[in-house]
Amino acid sequence: MRRNLIIAAVLLAALVLRLGQVARTTYHPINDARSYLILASQVAHTGDYSTSSKPGTGSGGTRGPTALFPPAYPYFLAAIDLLDGQRSDLKAAAGPGRVSQAILGTMTVGLIGLIALEAFGGEAALVALVLAALYPVLIETSAVLLAENLQIALALAAVYCGLRVRRAARPYRWIALAGVFTGLAALTHQNALVLLPPLAIAAWSSATSRASRARALAVLALATALTIAPWTIRNAVELRSFTPISDQAGETLFGTYNPVSAADRRVPYKWRPPFEVTTARAIVEQAPRLREPDWEGRLLSQALRYIRAHPLSPLTATFQNTLQLLELGGSFAWEASAASIGLQRGTAEIAIVGFWLCAVLAVLGALTPSARRAPKWLWLVPILFALSTVWVRAETPRFRLPIDPFLILLASLALASALQRARPLLRRAPLGSDARTPGPTADAQLVEMRHRLA
Repeated sequence: MRRNLIIAAVLLAALVLRLGQVARTTYHPINDARSYLILASQVAHTGDYSTSSKPGTGSGGTRGPTALFPPAYPYFLAAIDLLDGQRSDLKAAAGPGRVSQAILGTMTVGLIGLIALEAFGGEAALVALVLAALYPVLIETSAVLLAENLQIALALAAVYCGLRVRRAARPYRWIALAGVFTGLAALTHQNALVLLPPLAIAAWSSATSRASRARALAVLALATALTIAPWTIRNAVELRSFTPISDQAGETLFGTYNPVSAADRRVPYKWRPPFEVTTARAIVEQAPRLREPDWEGRLLSQALRYIRAHPLSPLTATFQNTLQLLELGGSFAWEASAASIGLQRGTAEIAIVGFWLCAVLAVLGALTPSARRAPKWLWLVPILFALSTVWVRAETPRFRLPIDPFLILLASLALASALQRARPLLRRAPLGSDARTPGPTADAQLVEMRHRLA
């Protein structure tokens, strides 16, 4: 009962901290957040993104329909919009949306604790729960509209299901759930598909025969595919092209691999929208006459042409983005990243310090026996998430959010190990006590001697 009360208190504190961050900060939805709210309003009214073929409906001002933004987050915001009464004003709609982010953030805290419980045991789980509740990055991002807030909750749920497979009497249920959560996470950000290899290892290792392993992998793949399939069918009907989740590859790659981004001395290979790139001027002018898949295809061709002409550019971009992920890219980089999602400068500074402290503890935690005993595929998850983004975009804290929960897990191992070592010291007699005073064993011997004399 005491343990359950402590857990409840930590989760309540996490929610209060996040709601407090919402209440104390001002926020104006810009960039992707604004687009998400517009799409959410369309979904709330019609059940889908706008299917209009007028110019401006698709990405870059192209003719719609659009599949630029994966659907899970706009549909999530649409559900909030419906519950709140379908507010037409974007700033007004952002208020309930921010409250929902605080709730999502608290769920993320709970999932980090559950993963730690499955992988490392109760003591590390409680430490991880407290760390996640207090981690500044997770608090600050819970007050802004980010698709990553939903993505990490779904991704952590998939990881938890993968861990439960080890001790489940009916593992296929947990494997199927892992596939469903992976599909939903991919429908939030398609790079969440990197969860499939680690979860496939978890499913494979849970089986004892070749046939059962094949069934486990099939269940995982089928559950993921069936979750994504309705949106793929929608895209085939509306866009008349095979687009499993999103067609944003062209805009994403071209925004990084172009002469203007490469020449930026402050943040080399910083992502830019196409209208800021001079070499895309002709395509931008043609956008109102193009369908979105054609627009994205042309941008992708230009990006690949640039990479072929500059074969070392992916390595340079990866190096620069790695510095940004580690908050070592300079103040301009993190200030621009924070401003792009509506974070205040002071709030972002606190989060950077919190990240560095957590990163140091994570390095120490990686050296503990508990980290080595954990399933190896667990640590493959953050590595694959990093590899999926570091060669394209790495604005922090947004694109590091799927990685940070695993830093918290490692940091909790370092603190839990320190607590275990400190516990015997805390139980020793205080300094200045009389060494001649008999202890409990001497007392027992004295009582026994008196009984014999009697």
